Amino acid sequence: MGSVWTEREAAHLLRRAGFAAPADDVRASVTLGRKETVRRLVAGQRIADAGAKAAALAPLEELQADGKPLKADDIGDQQLYWLYRMANTDAPLAEKMTLFWHGHLTSSYRKVKDVAMMVKQNELFRSHALGNFKELMLVVGQDPAMMLWLDVNSNRKGKPNENYAREVMELFTLGIGHYTEQDIREAARAFTGWHVDRSSGEASYQPKQHDNGTKTILGETGAFDAKGVVDVLFEQKALPQFLARKLLRFFATDTPSDDWVEAVAADVSAQPTIGGVLEKLFNSDAFYDDAVQQCLVKTPAEYVAGWMRSLPLPLTRGYNAAMRKMGQELYMPPNVAGWTGGTSWLLSSWLLARYQFAESAAFRMNAAALTSPEFTPADKSSADAWLRQWSDRLGIGQLGPATSAALAAYAEDTFLHAKQTNTNGLRGFLHLLMVSPEAQMK
Repeated sequence: MGSVWTEREAAHLLRRAGFAAPADDVRASVTLGRKETVRRLVAGQRIADAGAKAAALAPLEELQADGKPLKADDIGDQQLYWLYRMANTDAPLAEKMTLFWHGHLTSSYRKVKDVAMMVKQNELFRSHALGNFKELMLVVGQDPAMMLWLDVNSNRKGKPNENYAREVMELFTLGIGHYTEQDIREAARAFTGWHVDRSSGEASYQPKQHDNGTKTILGETGAFDAKGVVDVLFEQKALPQFLARKLLRFFATDTPSDDWVEAVAADVSAQPTIGGVLEKLFNSDAFYDDAVQQCLVKTPAEYVAGWMRSLPLPLTRGYNAAMRKMGQELYMPPNVAGWTGGTSWLLSSWLLARYQFAESAAFRMNAAALTSPEFTPADKSSADAWLRQWSDRLGIGQLGPATSAALAAYAEDTFLHAKQTNTNGLRGFLHLLMVSPEAQMK
């Protein structure tokens, strides 16, 4: 492991493993060192003030947005509550992996049409966030939301429905090219017997609906059931490679090298938990390479939750509308493959929505916060001092020359030489920082 560990590397890790890089956590990480910081992230322990009691998240029913209480049976309020969790959790990596699984093992409220089922699945992902991938694959097939999403109720002895079997191979474990249509048909037979009752929201096994016959799947023959299929899948070389590439694209780079995929795939095979895989990744020198830092576009969830975590912003249902306009609705992936991600988040209409959200958020900031010591540099006459103070406070990362010059010019023209505090000028400065190219990246 390399010896370079500065605020730059620490902030990079915190942005990737969580939703923001608060200045206190960055400074604490530098003191702790890379290995201990990574350990705490994986363990779900605080970075700064580790000895303090973890802050309990408020139950949904105790929160209000826009002066009205949140309701557990409202999908919009559940979306907002998940954002609240992202912004306030003391275990950001677990929440980040919950978001990963939501985009990998997708289900959508648009088809499921049951809020409680979607929330139950969300809790399932959270409880297995950093755990054993095989165990997650064993239980997700009996998750009611997943069953309705992929038509498991229509998968019966003598009349198999192939939807779940196909997505398990294509999108969850192996990837296209590593199975045949016959493998899907045979796996569908093995997955028969499970049923979800819409009225109770519970899943149950119905032995008479299970096909007990012999199946041949990926070269293995036996009277397989659901567990048997998962066992066969986890014997395939393609599985650790497939998951490694997905993890690298989510946490490191859109274009991981084949060698890096192979190295992480070896960890997927060797480590008993996803937490162990990520601990190895976050401790690797490759993860901190200059080409890897600030190369990924923040998802709308990361963008909104990151600002909620970094700024004292009030909870508002407007965040849901903002995220929808940015191209992402929690609990509602667009299709079985989840969100495309990457640079697609910067399509012109979605990027405009980010700017509009940033403007709204900046002008919701009260004057007391903007003029507090946290936001006020010692040298109030220096534009560079304001830039350093605010970019560090907000954990944005290194600003490029063009961004720095534009922000410095704005500061000179508005608040830098004002005889009285120009609060609107400070809000405008914050808005420009939030819409800067660097602030879209992580």
